Amino acid sequence: MERLKKTERMLRIWLLLLRNPLRFTTRDLAEKFDVNVRTIYRDLVTLGTELMVPVYEERARWAVREEHFLPPIRFTVSEALNIFLAARLMLGYSHRYDPNVDSTFSVLASVLPVPLREQVQKTLDWMRNLPKSEVYLSVLAKLAEAWTSRRRVKITYRSLPAAKAAERIIEPYFIEPAAPGHSSYVIAYCHRAGELRIFKVERIEAIELTDEAYTIPADFDANRYFKGAWGIVVEGEEQTVRLKFSPEIARLMEETIWHPSQVLEKQADGSVIMTLKVFYTYELVTWILGWGEKVEVLEPEELRKEVLQTAKTMVKIYQKK
Repeated sequence: MERLKKTERMLRIWLLLLRNPLRFTTRDLAEKFDVNVRTIYRDLVTLGTELMVPVYEERARWAVREEHFLPPIRFTVSEALNIFLAARLMLGYSHRYDPNVDSTFSVLASVLPVPLREQVQKTLDWMRNLPKSEVYLSVLAKLAEAWTSRRRVKITYRSLPAAKAAERIIEPYFIEPAAPGHSSYVIAYCHRAGELRIFKVERIEAIELTDEAYTIPADFDANRYFKGAWGIVVEGEEQTVRLKFSPEIARLMEETIWHPSQVLEKQADGSVIMTLKVFYTYELVTWILGWGEKVEVLEPEELRKEVLQTAKTMVKIYQKK
């Protein structure tokens, strides 16, 4: 974990010197990163000799030679706005600090128009005050390495209902973020199960890269794999789901694309009927229940009964008082 902290610090030093040439002394950097001057000097030496970053000192102040980098990318205003929106989405998605997100958006922000650059920087400053999970960052980094190098990994994983964690050998096929759960998942072939499974990154307690290679089947397409999913869960067969939303929220349903398969039909009374082709999962049930009395399940009958039973159970809970 100490190595991860050092790498994060050097990345931030690199970006800081690139954006602010010949502004900071080693003492300035030491105070900024809350370490001693000797540590900063070692970081600068490592950047120059091991990572080949062209740092240099002039009048006791440090900088990075810009001519060694590619010319900056130029963005249109619309492209720049997308970068800003992506940074904001990352903030709302994870609610934790990730130094890799920080460095990515810091580089991108450096070539944005000033107003958007300032807003991206404010978002990053806010992110830096969020908690950081060293374990999560380490696991995610090793998963990414396994995925890109096509090497199997041994993980210690504790599923939600399990009393204790178990070891598995997996072959990562895809890493998918899921905004509703504020989590990331790895879709992988599990040797223990003998089939594709979805593993929540936060439930991986330990991970080890192996030297065993694997191949992702040519016909695997993550977009097709998740086509019928409401969230991250892929179970059973796709079903036709029909929901009737009351006039009070009909406009909200019409102005939002909730799922690529949705078809909307406006009714004479102002209500809207939404037809979906999705997997029938708890994620879908939870979303439906979130609309309370403003929605009615028309089909399938099994889903209608489950929502009704859940509503009755909720009534019993509140009637106890």
